[in-house]
Amino acid sequence: MRRLMRKLVARVVAPMALALGIFLIGAPSASADGADVYGDGGGSINFPDGDKAVKFAFSAHSGPSGDFGSFRFTIEPPLRPLDVHVDVDCVNVFPNRPGAGGWIGGKVKDVTPFPNAYGIRPGDEMLFGINDFGDPSDQQPDELLGTTKAAPQICRKLGPTRLTPISQGNIIIKLP
Repeated sequence: MRRLMRKLVARVVAPMALALGIFLIGAPSASADGADVYGDGGGSINFPDGDKAVKFAFSAHSGPSGDFGSFRFTIEPPLRPLDVHVDVDCVNVFPNRPGAGGWIGGKVKDVTPFPNAYGIRPGDEMLFGINDFGDPSDQQPDELLGTTKAAPQICRKLGPTRLTPISQGNIIIKLP
């Protein structure tokens, strides 16, 4: 079990530069601002035994009023627990065969516990990569990646790449 945990940390948590996932109940919607493009999703990345390692949920939109939304992720025990809420201020979506991809950025609004083992604190910039490979995502899993200490607005400069496959859930991206 300890060996599997190290593999998971090396394969999922560490490369994500600390941060993936959360289960968000009630992400904000874009109806008031009439978003033109967006990424929405929720799910988890699981241990081989099926227990959740990381949970995530997000709603990120770009429209006439600019970029907005929220991203929440949690890291579950037996890893060091973490719960992070991010206010989205950067959204970049694009075609990414066989579907669509994107990058979402923003500032950490709230983090529990604080201080934490990952060094994440309120005000830190975070960056999340998303890939949507169809609905439902059972043939090719959708993908997610999270990083901390990102430069503000860097999401606009990034393009398609492979990310970490999610175990459960779905990511939906609407292109312009």
